[in-house]
Amino acid sequence: MVIYDLQCSNQHQFEGWFKNADDLVSQQASGLLTCPFCNSSEVSKKLTAAKVGRKSNSVSSPAPVEPNSQAAQAMPSDGAKAYAQLQKMLSDVHQHIDRNFVDVGNKFADEALKIHNGEKDPENIRGTASKAELKELAEEGVSALPLPPKPVNKDKLN
Repeated sequence: MVIYDLQCSNQHQFEGWFKNADDLVSQQASGLLTCPFCNSSEVSKKLTAAKVGRKSNSVSSPAPVEPNSQAAQAMPSDGAKAYAQLQKMLSDVHQHIDRNFVDVGNKFADEALKIHNGEKDPENIRGTASKAELKELAEEGVSALPLPPKPVNKDKLN
């Protein structure tokens, strides 16, 4: 396995993993290698210093980026935009669940088992459960999906 630092024509920098050096050339020639940020197919290998193995307890420093380069200017906004999109999507998921699922609170595991065993009519439920309860549900064949917490609404902060 070979890892290369790559850069597209728009100065986006990223990493590529290949079986060998010929695999990189082959993917470039066939148009399979594209920038994950802008989809540009003009991708080249960056010059990098030889990598030397480090001790497992050493800390690596990030690759330097010139402060006035296009890459330095594009990265924060790209990251901020992606983060904002992720927060919006997560907020939308929570809103859908709040509108369409019955909140059973901390009785989630009991209610899910009753529905699974046919003791209660099927319905969409939401609530809280411990790791042990989720493990027990999985062993019983009950599908339950923990969600990340709701994003903080910045408009409601002090």
